[in-house]
Amino acid sequence: MMAIPWHFAQHQRGPAFNLLYGCTTFLTVFWGLYAGTLVDRFPRRRVFLATSLTQGVVVLGVAAYGWLAGLSVPAIALVFVVTFFGYQIHYPNLYAFAQEISEPHAYPRITSQIEIVGQSTSLLSGGAAAVLLEGVHWQTSLSVMGRVLPVNLHVPRWELHHLFAFDGLTYVVAFGLIAFIRYVPHRRVRTETGSLLKRLRSGFNYLRAHPLILFFGLLSFNVFVAASIQLQALLPMYVTNHLRQGGHAVGLAELTGSFGAMSAGILTRRLLAHRPVPGALIALMVLSGANFFLAGLTRLPWVFYVFSMLNGFFNSGTRILRVTYLFDHVPNELAGRVNSILGMLNVLIRMTFIFLFSQAFFGRGSNITHAYLIMGGFVLLSGGVLTMSYRKLVTE
Repeated sequence: MMAIPWHFAQHQRGPAFNLLYGCTTFLTVFWGLYAGTLVDRFPRRRVFLATSLTQGVVVLGVAAYGWLAGLSVPAIALVFVVTFFGYQIHYPNLYAFAQEISEPHAYPRITSQIEIVGQSTSLLSGGAAAVLLEGVHWQTSLSVMGRVLPVNLHVPRWELHHLFAFDGLTYVVAFGLIAFIRYVPHRRVRTETGSLLKRLRSGFNYLRAHPLILFFGLLSFNVFVAASIQLQALLPMYVTNHLRQGGHAVGLAELTGSFGAMSAGILTRRLLAHRPVPGALIALMVLSGANFFLAGLTRLPWVFYVFSMLNGFFNSGTRILRVTYLFDHVPNELAGRVNSILGMLNVLIRMTFIFLFSQAFFGRGSNITHAYLIMGGFVLLSGGVLTMSYRKLVTE
């Protein structure tokens, strides 16, 4: 998912990729709602297995096609779409599963641990991407006990279908690991049967009866909106057109971002343990908005890496606090549908920004920095609006 937008940016097709990203995001409006009903209808472990198997078959199939005939744009787009669709069911399922098997007092610890584990793998993949997107050719010499020893490190650049093959194998490993999970739920979950529309209506009815949950769930999601758009739609053009850097900068940005996110998993619960969750979340939102202004007003690569690290920290920290709050307030039997409805609204917001940034204006010169300023203002506005309901959120 890093290599695909980078591939488009390198072929001067950044706006075209943003159009693909926008269309895919639009389709997830409908898929996300259906995915939420699946999370609440079937055992969550079975959902994990089905999605891992489906994505693995598709990605490995495209990789094999690339070896035989070379990758075409539709084949590359297929991998992106299938992976993006996988996100829409994986994360609601993951959080619903975590809530199902955890006791309420453990929610902050569990959400932090999920973040640490997830971001640790992102950290490793970011490091791998920094090496594999462009390869490494490094020659030097070391002096050991008066003898000069040559050091020659050569890692060839991987083609896109090689990366797809490696990625596809991780789904196979995931399927095997998940198949051996054994657990006892800490709560009896009432599975609602009936038609798709009936089950969807239950989720909408819950949010209609609890408008504060809808308000909080939507606005607190906007740091993720900004972070995901930055990573997929803005970062390749920012690095290529504004910073004038190569693929290693994309990998380093992912690496530092994952390090920041993993740090949030470790530190958020400790640093903000004595503050109400809404207050801590609003503070991180304000800092996140200011961070986007930092990136939009500078042109130094090292400042961008600092931005990436802080962006990862704020995105991860707000997600931990947001999920903890929703765990405490949303019944587990409705968790998949409520999260999918909030996700649908989130998708509509993302889609608006993605189509905006797919305009040719943002692909010229350093105009991409305007997108960073827009996202910074959007996050600051969201935090300000959420502040107006602070008392209600604390006492809910």
